Amino acid sequence: MTNNDQQRPSQRWSATRRHRSREAVPAPNKFLRNKRQEWEEYRSEVTAFELRKNLPVL
Repeated sequence: MTNNDQQRPSQRWSATRRHRSREAVPAPNKFLRNKRQEWEEYRSEVTAFELRKNLPVL
């Protein structure tokens, strides 16, 4: 008999729920990596306003 079999059904459900909820949350370093990538993509775009305003200066 496994440890899960020895627990009451409500305890088994609770343990399973906690385990699944931890898997659903991405690791903080992956979140930050994705945000940095998002920011780099955002920064790399040149808008029409920026072209009109800054191109004559160059």
